[in-house]
Amino acid sequence: MNDQLHRWSTGTKRMVTTVILLLLAVAIYRIRALIPPFVLALLLAFVLDPVVDFLTVRLKVSRGLVTGLVFLVLVIAMLLVVATPMTIIPSVSRAVLSVQADVIRILTDIGDFLERPVVVGDYTLDLSNVYTELSKGLRAIVTSAAQGTLDLVFSIASGALWLMMILMIAFYLVKDADRIIAGVDGLAPPGYHDDFVRLRKQITAVWSAFLRGQVLLGAAMVVITTAVCTIVGLPYAFALGLLAGVMEFIPSLGPILALIPAVLLALFQGSSYLPMSNFWFAVLVTGLYLLIQQVEGNLLVPRILGHSLNLHPLAVLVGIIIGGSLWGILGMLLAAPVLATLRVIGHYVFCRLYDRDPFAEPEKAAQPRLVERAYQAARERLRGRRKLGPQEVLLRPARLEDGPAAEEIVNRIWGQRDYVPETWQRWVEDSAGEFVAAEVNGRLVGFAKAERLAADEWWLAGLRVAPDYQGRGIARRLQTYLVEHIRRRGPGVIRLATHHKNYPVHHMAASDGFQRKGVYRSYRATPLPGDVEGLRRLTGDDLSAAWQLIADSPRFRATGGLYEHFWDWLALT
Repeated sequence: MNDQLHRWSTGTKRMVTTVILLLLAVAIYRIRALIPPFVLALLLAFVLDPVVDFLTVRLKVSRGLVTGLVFLVLVIAMLLVVATPMTIIPSVSRAVLSVQADVIRILTDIGDFLERPVVVGDYTLDLSNVYTELSKGLRAIVTSAAQGTLDLVFSIASGALWLMMILMIAFYLVKDADRIIAGVDGLAPPGYHDDFVRLRKQITAVWSAFLRGQVLLGAAMVVITTAVCTIVGLPYAFALGLLAGVMEFIPSLGPILALIPAVLLALFQGSSYLPMSNFWFAVLVTGLYLLIQQVEGNLLVPRILGHSLNLHPLAVLVGIIIGGSLWGILGMLLAAPVLATLRVIGHYVFCRLYDRDPFAEPEKAAQPRLVERAYQAARERLRGRRKLGPQEVLLRPARLEDGPAAEEIVNRIWGQRDYVPETWQRWVEDSAGEFVAAEVNGRLVGFAKAERLAADEWWLAGLRVAPDYQGRGIARRLQTYLVEHIRRRGPGVIRLATHHKNYPVHHMAASDGFQRKGVYRSYRATPLPGDVEGLRRLTGDDLSAAWQLIADSPRFRATGGLYEHFWDWLALT
């Protein structure tokens, strides 16, 4: 029996991949009618997922139960719109068929009467030809009207069924979100898992920013437009406000489309109570809509969406035109986030083609600013972790007697794998650097060290915060204190190192002006047993060769001329 693994050749792998892609393309083409409902379900899941997350933490129950409750409320709300058409479908169908049968019976009776010759004196009138033409025309009209009515009824029923399918798909997407994400991440090719996950997070952040921000913007536009239309006496104020909120999902063109019916109503119906002509009332409505758009563009959008999509307006406009021509209204609605997604993917591909790091900049959450602040504040309130004020945190020099408390903190964070306890005494006695501790109500809750490696080189190390005080602004205070302390010492460079997934520190460092210089992996090997031939201690004569070996190494070039010495990175001269 041959136990050796039989591997596919490169040609076989390419052929199998090509066949799979072709079959996938054919399958997508055959089920293309299901793509729009699935996209709508995915968008609905994006919007409802943070709601379910919040309620799961708040109510402390299973995610499945919370998802069911959220969708139950959603279905009850939608029944106000869907239930009425669904209940009248049978009666409407019976009524239409009954009217059609009655009309045909009446036409038959009239035909029986007109087919008999009418004698008036010496004249005989034959009306059968008139009846034939009249009957043919009336039957065509009745049949067409009945068919149109039935088509409308069936369209309503079909729409209701599609809506149910969208809700079911969205329900399972929200309920099993974690498992679905884990499954998608598991599809990443070997060696590219980290890239795949980070790329997926960036794309998810783009869509989350767009959808949640647009929901808030749409709701704001509904309220503002309805209020303004009601104040000036424009008919159907709520309907116009609702239209303005929906059109908010279409960038650039949406506000114009919402303006047209408002101006037409003002022009033909006028105001309910303002004493002015319809023409000038239409001018007033146009001006008010333009004012609303200015408020929305200059006040609401920057605060809610920020720069999450980072797209030029011309690119968005072209994307809307292309999306509308390809996929209709849905294409227009999703043009902006699709372009932003393509930009993220394009940036990654471009960097890989030119051997650059596609994640060189610190990852920035692309959530809407207002949404992010509200979410973070709610989460902190749930956890009882509000930000501490300046008067509540005492920053002071770290002392030798703080060692046991510091060791307890790092053990709670890392277990017993932290180097800080071993260097605590040296850091305290280091007069060239700065070692600061954070204290709350007499308890040590955090600390950080700034080492002076050279006259103009500083290294930030050992930033630790007790787990029960994390997320309350203490790390920010410690780092800001050290950075300001170093800047007061004169010009120089400050460096630090952290884990590549420690995103809070990435954000904090970027806000203080730090720039990422490189990413590296640390490997450890088991020492070879016994003596190894060819090894000896370096001497002064080896200095030039050692320097050349370091300077020519890819690692040294990748870090911009920095060399690691026990976690401290410094410039070699």
